[in-house]
Amino acid sequence: MNKNIGENMCQYRKYKRMTQEEFASRLGVTPQAVSKWERGTGLPDVSLIEGICRTLDISANTLLGIEDNKIIENDNVTMKLEITNNMFAEPLVLEFGEDMIPCVVSGLETDYINTVRSELVKSTGILMPVLRLKDNIALEKSAYRILSYDKTLYEDRIDIIDENTYKIIVDRTAEECRKNYAAMINKHIVKIMMDNIKELYPGSADDLVPDKISYLQLQRKLQDKLKKGQSIRDMIHILEELEENL
Repeated sequence: MNKNIGENMCQYRKYKRMTQEEFASRLGVTPQAVSKWERGTGLPDVSLIEGICRTLDISANTLLGIEDNKIIENDNVTMKLEITNNMFAEPLVLEFGEDMIPCVVSGLETDYINTVRSELVKSTGILMPVLRLKDNIALEKSAYRILSYDKTLYEDRIDIIDENTYKIIVDRTAEECRKNYAAMINKHIVKIMMDNIKELYPGSADDLVPDKISYLQLQRKLQDKLKKGQSIRDMIHILEELEENL
């Protein structure tokens, strides 16, 4: 039973395109707890079942494996996830050649990308999108490229792959994110920004976004500032500017 619940949870989480960190944040638990559930080494508390099902848009029966999932044709889960994961262009993707795989896998065991993401948002207000990682055998074995919505932002090859390679490509990814954020930011990212604002500063925007100011309006305002080379770090004042023009 543990394994079935964990497998179902993992399957639908990936279908919703959520990382374990994002899923855990929505439930108010740690990513480690989610990892244990999905590996079948633990079970979520009964009180969390409703929240899990609501977050994944499934019934309790589906989570428990009691009924078939209507959206998966012929029970071909792998094919369904493969189609879904490649259906939409991503805001930020890192592709790398065969020889780069070990250093990327090793790098993911560290917290470096979260450190870089934190530094970027503190210094610029830019919330780096979830970075999708893809190995690409069509690339040179020691090459990598950074894409946004299928457009190549940067590509290079690494002559000597060592323990610093992962940091080099993550730093470059953050820099490309900073330079191209006006084109990269989307409604989903803006919503995450606002969720953070509402959590950190209760009451500052509860009656504004999206009731009076739509996510799209805020997105356009942020894009305009970014194109002019202005900071978007002071979100409170940006919201006040928009409110004045209502």
